[in-house]
Amino acid sequence: MRIGVMLRHYEQHEGGVKHYTKMLLPLLFSLGSKHQFVLIYQNPKLRGTYARYPNVEELVAQMPGTFLWDQFAVPWVTRDKGLDIIFNPKFTIPFFTRCKTIFVLHGSEWFVIPDVFPWYDQLYTNRLVPLYCRHADAFICVAEAVKTDAVKYVQADPDKIFTVHNGIDPRQFYFVDDRKHLQAVRVKYQLPEKYIVWVGQIVSRKNVKRLLQAFAQIAPEIPHDLVIAGEQRFGAKDKEELAVIKELGIEQRVRFIGWVSHDDLPAIYRLADLFPFPSLYEGFGIPLVEAMACGCPIVTANTCAPPEVVAGAALLVDPYDVAAIAEAMRTMLRDTDLREKLVARGLQRAKDFSWEKCARQVLDVLDSVGGSGAVN
Repeated sequence: MRIGVMLRHYEQHEGGVKHYTKMLLPLLFSLGSKHQFVLIYQNPKLRGTYARYPNVEELVAQMPGTFLWDQFAVPWVTRDKGLDIIFNPKFTIPFFTRCKTIFVLHGSEWFVIPDVFPWYDQLYTNRLVPLYCRHADAFICVAEAVKTDAVKYVQADPDKIFTVHNGIDPRQFYFVDDRKHLQAVRVKYQLPEKYIVWVGQIVSRKNVKRLLQAFAQIAPEIPHDLVIAGEQRFGAKDKEELAVIKELGIEQRVRFIGWVSHDDLPAIYRLADLFPFPSLYEGFGIPLVEAMACGCPIVTANTCAPPEVVAGAALLVDPYDVAAIAEAMRTMLRDTDLREKLVARGLQRAKDFSWEKCARQVLDVLDSVGGSGAVN
């Protein structure tokens, strides 16, 4: 088959959907060697990114904006290149094209917790995402929880939704026992002797404010600082998340280390005594798998995808209940036996997730929709 891949989003920051795309594509090209992949960029500077793959053609469709590019530039390419399938690792597709269309839905937060988004985002997603879900020949959800929401909120046909979990690279995220490397990372980021770590984009749906409030409740009882590793997006609601630090008087106990290289993250997880991740919404939560693979104890939300991802390898908590978050953190830090048991479960659970497994299942979906096979 000739499979077109929409890559307008490839200019995003290194987290989220771009990370998914960067991990998935090389495996698709290698595992799907019988197929020809046509990569469609909006930015001409990206051409050549995957030039080393013999079954890859890269081209640029230069049309400004997002909607125009999706709905006019991409269909033109499908006709010109005789594509059989258009695949978008993000959540848009062209409506008017003769080839089959497949996209990846990484979350349903727009419908589950719409209040955390600006009105213009709500207007866009509430109108267009349901159309993409209904119009696509198939789409992939990164968790069963997302599939359930797509059916509930968008009335999408469950028969054309395929769940394919995200992955991690086990060569990159693993239980670090090299003391020299651990110490080098501690020095590089000036990490305290004892700390709790939080990893992610600092946006309101990540629930950082309640995490900070919970930390403030237990801070007088513990020697740990709270280390925050992540990009600060600084939207209006996001600033409110961090403003509480001064209000709570914990400025000296919270440390920001910014966006961290994936090469350093395993050591940061390994050195931490706890990874609290009580997001209001997670479509999957890759940091959960990273933390499990690195042997870091987890407290996470009992809603959306986290229970599905950790599968009994973490303490679950109501993300809206500050006192409950605080108590779960307190319990995990004090109960050594519980912590060791959950770490062992997490190390085992993390083995269920890999990018190669993800890529094979995505290829199954492409083959099934294209008529070349059946989904396993």
